[in-house]
Parts: sequence; C-alpha cells; structure tokens
Amino acid sequence: MTKLLTFLAWLAVLIMWGCAATVYVSAATYGKYIAVVGLGFPFCVAAVLAVGMVCLLLKPRLVWIPVVGLVGCCGSVRDYFPVNLSSPPPKGTLKVMSYNTLALGNMRMSDDSVNYEVVRYIIDQRPDIVCLQEVSFRNDEDRGRMTRSMRRYGYHFETIWVGENQLGVMARMPIANKRVVCHSKGNGFAAFSLVPRRGDTITVVCAHLESMHLSGEERSEYHELVKSPTKADKVHGKLTLVRKIATGGYERAMQADTLAQFIDRHKGRKLIVMGDFNDTPISYAHHQVCNRLTDCFRATGNGIGRSFNRDAIYVRIDNIFCSSHFKPYAMRIDTSVSWSDHYPMVGYLKELGSK
Repeated sequence: MTKLLTFLAWLAVLIMWGCAATVYVSAATYGKYIAVVGLGFPFCVAAVLAVGMVCLLLKPRLVWIPVVGLVGCCGSVRDYFPVNLSSPPPKGTLKVMSYNTLALGNMRMSDDSVNYEVVRYIIDQRPDIVCLQEVSFRNDEDRGRMTRSMRRYGYHFETIWVGENQLGVMARMPIANKRVVCHSKGNGFAAFSLVPRRGDTITVVCAHLESMHLSGEERSEYHELVKSPTKADKVHGKLTLVRKIATGGYERAMQADTLAQFIDRHKGRKLIVMGDFNDTPISYAHHQVCNRLTDCFRATGNGIGRSFNRDAIYVRIDNIFCSSHFKPYAMRIDTSVSWSDHYPMVGYLKELGSK
C-alpha cells in the first residue's frame, strides 16, 4: 500500500508540474499540441488534492508528497485561482473594463430603443477606459447611434478593424491615434494612445487573440469530455476537437510573441493591456504578458473568475494587465450581465505618484 500510494502521489505531482511548465513552451516552436496540455492543469490539481486526502486517511506520513507538489506549483495555482484581501479603490483611480460584447450583445436594444443594452450597461458603470472586442454595426446609423451616446456622456470612442473583427476603445480622455499591431484572419490586437489632462500618454492595447473556432456542437462535445473523461472514446469528433484547440494555441503563441515584443519596445512607458486572450491563465500566451506586466486579477481578484459563460468552459480567458506605473484594485468579473458569451472584467488602476 505504501509503495502504491507513493507512486500515485508522485505521478500526480509530476503530471501537475508538467502541465504548469507548459507556460514556458511555445506551441509555435515545439508543436501545437503542447497548447492542449495546459488545459489539464485544474484536473491535475484536483488529482493531487484527492491523493493527498487518501494519504491523510491511510498513510499520513506520505502527505508531504502532495504538499510539496502544491507548494512547488503555488505560483501556477495562484495564477489560476488567486485569493486576495479586499482592496477598495482609493480616490483618483481609473476605472477600467474589458468586455467581449459578441456584436454588442447581438444588437439588443434597451426598452427605450435609444441605446444598445450593452452600451447602456457600460455607461451606467461609469468607467474611464473600456476595451471592447467583437464590436460590429449593421450600418452607419447603428454606429452613429453609439457614437452619439458616447459623446453625450463625455466619452471618446474609436474602433479599428483587426482581421475580420473590430476592436474598440472608449475613454474619458482624447484618443490621439490608433494602429493595428498584429492580426491573423480574424483576431489580433491594436494599440490606442490616450492623452490624459496631466502626465504622459497612456498606451492601451486592446487584444482579441486567436480563438479555438469551436462550433456550438463542438463545445457540447468538449462539455462531455470535461464532464466524463472516462467516456472520451464515445465522444464523436474528439480528434477534430483536439486538433482545433491545438491549432488555436499555435496561432495564439505567435500572437503572444508579437505582443511581448511590443511590450518590450514600450518598456518604461505607461501601458495597459486588456482583452480576450482565448486561453486560460496556465498558457503560454498569458505567461508572455504576465511575465512583463502586472496581472491585475491575480493581484487583486479572487477565485477562478469565470469570464466565458458558455458550456463547460469554466475559465478566465479575459484579462487586464498594467505596467509598473499603476497599482490595481478590486478586479472582478461582473456576472450580472448576460448579453454576450463573455462577462466583463472590471477594476481600478491607481497611477503611482498621482494624488
């Protein structure tokens, strides 16, 4: 019994460490299927905890193995499931938001038919800077309606095409310029230069990295795989599913490298990166940015922070990062709105040195 538990404990720990280590490995360099491995991290943590409980009940002197495993992986666990004390924002902070709007909530109008529901929600939150993904308009009239709403409430609003999608930024400060930095067929990221009343220009990067391109049926298949891994052989099209997930990871790895290079070129400048990364906190794409900027949710948020609200994909794939010029406060996922397949991430940034 002792040898068996020792073997199982170390096996679970080593697999967990292996999953965590994939954040350092680019799928674009070492093979696209590396990107799939990191998705198993939460299941590996659960396995280590389960083995730890068994050891505690049957062989208490072996508990040190899963404990050492978790301690050695505590940084990755914190990336995935941070726990922080409450951090109420002080005066003088910037309220920021990142929101994948799913075509402005599929153009759903408010009861008074004046604004889109999504736009009304955002304005009611009174943010200072908002990054929007999947912004689309049926015609110029729709765009004009949204622009007028923004101006009425004191916002500047700019959009830019990145591949087949539009990214947008709304801000209480003027937007001096905008430019596409990286794009694939349908995704990428763009930089917007915001000019505050005092101080240096703030560069805001709105990102929407490559998705997995899973259809509704494929997401249902993924749900079955997550719900009953032992029945994987009965899931139709599982190889196609894995291939799509891997291909998306390959594309995101290349985009993440470009984003990392952009951040390095702007080192020392005020920088905020927000958007839909289409990947979990245990991923190469997330690590490339988190290694250079502060992950605001990791620093001040709590729990998994589920931001994608469809099917069994119970993960945080939306992020807000900031340079060392800012200190984050009270980052959270607002689960009260359901017009999109994403929940918005909302929080506060305090510029260091400002009063």
